[in-house]
Amino acid sequence: MRLVPGAPAWSRLDGHDRGGMVVDPKVTVIITCYNSSRFIRKTMDSVLNQTYDNLEIVATDDGSKDDTREILGGYLPRIRILHHRGNANLGEGPSMNLAINETESEFIAFLDHDDIWYPNKIKEQVEIFQRYPDVALVYTNGYVIDENDNILYKLLPDDFQEETVPGKILVNCYIRTPSSVMVRRNVINQIGSFNTDLFTVDHELWVRMSEVGRFFYLPEYLTGYRSHEGQKSLNREMWEDEFILLREACKRYPYGVDLKRRRLAVLYYRLGEFDWKHNIRVRALKNYFLAGVLDPLRGIQWVIKKVL
Repeated sequence: MRLVPGAPAWSRLDGHDRGGMVVDPKVTVIITCYNSSRFIRKTMDSVLNQTYDNLEIVATDDGSKDDTREILGGYLPRIRILHHRGNANLGEGPSMNLAINETESEFIAFLDHDDIWYPNKIKEQVEIFQRYPDVALVYTNGYVIDENDNILYKLLPDDFQEETVPGKILVNCYIRTPSSVMVRRNVINQIGSFNTDLFTVDHELWVRMSEVGRFFYLPEYLTGYRSHEGQKSLNREMWEDEFILLREACKRYPYGVDLKRRRLAVLYYRLGEFDWKHNIRVRALKNYFLAGVLDPLRGIQWVIKKVL
């Protein structure tokens, strides 16, 4: 493999030349599982039905109490199964990091244990990486689906575009699910893997990746993001952790005061929504007020949206 002149240090032309033959680069698919028996077969089958062949499928069982491990075992030897020492339940970040550290492929794709992929997902993402050596992360559009795989609505609107503007992903985490994402391992090696001190591990990693490389958006509907009862929901601590994420990002990269204010406005607004939903009305109003002060124009838009 040869370095591409003028490209970032981690950027390379992918595909090994062996005796004049170009071999498709290996992609590691990382699936983190916890009490996943309800949907894991559909998830796993959607990976095995990909039109791209050079896949390494790694499932990390995060201390499941149901029969997830037994179901995964039925897919051996087509997959690898990892678990934490003592079958501990450590969370999504440590589970993904375990799989990253145990593999060496050129590309890494993430898949939540209840989501699915449509057949060309991996193939189309790899083609983008091969075409554009400066791209660090490729994400796709998709559908929100119900428990029976019926399409509910689109993940992203038809007019959505990746603006490749530093800080855009920091202000608004528009990547709806890690299941739509594939990354270059070399970028992970450069910036580090998931920060396990935070709840919002995926958003924090995307922010750091955006600081060193370009994002590419595929508008094709290649991911199925499942909506169902029992799904992990945002809690207040997740939004509170976003303040830490913002503070560390501004130390690391010159985002500027205006961008910081706009992100703070979003966070106070989200806290206000959480507090209002949980009938903590005084605290909710205080958070709404702070959001409006920090970003008045967006505050007006929020009010109009609520009224209409």
